[in-house]
Amino acid sequence: MQVRQVDVGDDAVLTQAHAVWVASRSFERPWNDAQSYGTWALERRFRDSGEDHEVWGAYDGDALVGFAMIWIPLHDNTSKIHTEIHVHPDHRRAGAGSALVQQVVDVARARSRSEIIGDLLAPADSTPEHPYRRFAAKHGFEEASQDSMRSLPLPVPTERLDELAELARGGWAGRYELATYLDGVPGHLQPSLCEASNLVDAEAPTGDIDFEPESLDPERYQAELQLERDQGTRRFTTVAVDPTTGQVVAYTDLVIAGGSTRSVWQWGTLVRAEHRGHRLGLAVKVENLRRLQAEHPTREFVVTGNADANAWMVAINETLGFRVREICPMYQRRV
Repeated sequence: MQVRQVDVGDDAVLTQAHAVWVASRSFERPWNDAQSYGTWALERRFRDSGEDHEVWGAYDGDALVGFAMIWIPLHDNTSKIHTEIHVHPDHRRAGAGSALVQQVVDVARARSRSEIIGDLLAPADSTPEHPYRRFAAKHGFEEASQDSMRSLPLPVPTERLDELAELARGGWAGRYELATYLDGVPGHLQPSLCEASNLVDAEAPTGDIDFEPESLDPERYQAELQLERDQGTRRFTTVAVDPTTGQVVAYTDLVIAGGSTRSVWQWGTLVRAEHRGHRLGLAVKVENLRRLQAEHPTREFVVTGNADANAWMVAINETLGFRVREICPMYQRRV
């Protein structure tokens, strides 16, 4: 088994990697709704000024049988790298995964990083003896946070959305203004939206891992939006604005990945600490779902992940109708 860096500009090699990714993500997960190759390739080739991205492949002869994606923050959380490892189901238990873990460790050392962060997807009723969880433990990763992936069947009945909107209205009406935007918020809201987005991981429960606020700024935000336009990805963002300051104090994103056919992803949601207690989390999520369903009525489900310890956000999602589909524990390895 050989490991070497993947040239993300090489369509032939990246096509192999995409096939491995689809097979890995779909294994025993019939609901998986994979991005198309073109969409996925654009993401691999995207150059983020705040984060390096590398792809390393495991080869059996000329065949790429597995790969590791590595994200290396440059301006925040600079003790960490993040990784995601995939091996084709037909080539597991042959050393590819172990070789890729070693490569990730080598990259961490070369970049003077002391923490490797990754997660995995396993059945909701799995124990620590599940093969994926045993693999992580075998290679020195410790479970730092228990997260779960939840799914919401679509459409949510209009009457239910109306009921929840009315429930939330008593908390925020007269204090804040709500607005929903497609494919990015306008320029005057971008600085405060980025400030809110940067706090998502820092303020969410993450067990034994401490995250600093991130460093997204309007320039990087606009680059992300351009990538999404190139991919054919659609992003719905509902914000709550404090009219006395004109600042975003709460937001939520729903994303339809380009090339997908059934799913919607719930990305970040945050209410600034000083504005909590007014049901803004529920309000922005309801309004975002309403707009999504009006414009994309054939989508089948929304997927989101939350730390089990994040009782407030879990409660909102379960009120909306999200139910656990699988677990997604976060792992950490010290280097």
